[in-house]
Amino acid sequence: MTKRRSLLLFSPKKAYQKNTGITSLKTLNKQHMNLTQFKSQLKEWWIMFRVFCGLKIDALRLDFAVFMANALQRAHNKRFYVIENAHHKLIWVCNEDIKMMKRPRRVRKIIDGKLRTFKVTMLPKNITHLDIMQNCFYYTPISRNNPNGITIEERNQKQKNWIRYMETIRMNRMFGKLKAK
Repeated sequence: MTKRRSLLLFSPKKAYQKNTGITSLKTLNKQHMNLTQFKSQLKEWWIMFRVFCGLKIDALRLDFAVFMANALQRAHNKRFYVIENAHHKLIWVCNEDIKMMKRPRRVRKIIDGKLRTFKVTMLPKNITHLDIMQNCFYYTPISRNNPNGITIEERNQKQKNWIRYMETIRMNRMFGKLKAK
C-alpha cells in the first residue's frame, strides 16, 4: 500500500524538471522540436519494423510453398513449380495447370452500360516451360528417380529474388499508405 501511495504522490512535471534541468519555456520548445524529430524517426522505424516482419512472413510462405511442391511431387511424381499469382501470392502448379492457365476464358464486364465479353488468359500463349522454370521461385525434379532438381545456389538466389521483390511491394504499399493519409 505504501508503494501505491508513493506513486500517487509522484509528480511527472517535477521529475522531468529535476532530471533534464529544463525550467524555462525556451528550452522546452527546443526540446519539443527534438521530440517531433523523434516522433518522425519513430514512425519510420515502425514502418521498417512492419516491413521486416512482413518479409519474415513472406520467407515462411515461400518455405511452405516449397514444402507443398515437394509433397505433391512425391505424391504425383510430376514436376511442380512455385510461382506467384496476380495477387502476389505463391501458388504451386504442374505442367497441366500451366496448360490450363494458357487457355482463354470468357469474362463478362459491363462497360458503358453494355455487357461485353472478353477472352482472358492467365498466362501468355507463347510462354514455355523453360521460361517458367527460369522465372519461378522453386521447381522440383521431374520424377523421384531424377536428381535434376534445383541446385542449392540457384534456390538461394531465387529466394533472395523473392524477398527483394516482396520488399519492393511492401515498401510501395507502406509508403503509399503514408502518402494517402
